[in-house]
Amino acid sequence: MQPKSRSELIVFVIGAFILSAIPFIHWPFSWLETYFHEISHGFAAIISGGSVDRIVLNFNGSGLCYTTGGWKPLVSFSGYAGAIIWGAVIYLGARSPGGNSRWMAFAILLLMVISGLLWTRDIITILIMLVISGLLYASFTYVKGQLFHRLMAFSGIYVLVSAARSPLTLIDGRDRGDGAALSNLTWIPELVWVAVWCLMAVATLVVLWKMSGQQTAQ
Repeated sequence: MQPKSRSELIVFVIGAFILSAIPFIHWPFSWLETYFHEISHGFAAIISGGSVDRIVLNFNGSGLCYTTGGWKPLVSFSGYAGAIIWGAVIYLGARSPGGNSRWMAFAILLLMVISGLLWTRDIITILIMLVISGLLYASFTYVKGQLFHRLMAFSGIYVLVSAARSPLTLIDGRDRGDGAALSNLTWIPELVWVAVWCLMAVATLVVLWKMSGQQTAQ
């Protein structure tokens, strides 16, 4: 059986908050969220006519995606929004009746390899991506059955929850980050964009909650 119930979803959400407070252990999960954040910026640039120059990941969980061209409001908005969507897709794949966890893990691993070859330049980013890829490959190879499905489902929820919390750090009075960039581009206050990302994450969790209830009732 794959993770389906509302009770498991609640446990995953609570577990994500607890894990994020544990030094060192949360790093791979936080790096994964940062990776999805930055790759989402990159995809937004590409689909809007731009290109990706390079992706940078840092040990402290921060990152940057250097792009050229593209529609700047979409590129700036897509970091947090994309990570939320990635998290939901990973969770739904892990809990699907068809058992798509391993295919999803393979797809993420392939994406990381391709993007690493194309867009990483510095040693820290390379090391971080090697660690994430290595852990993903080890999980894919050695973790079996329900445990693997639950691990993937939890990873998706961690990415989603982290993407919901991260925008709050933008409320620091400094003209930095995606919210400030959007504010400068659109004249809409940064706080509004932070609220949009947070509400998007909450709405996504509500949808997952309802879908979990429907699945359990079947």
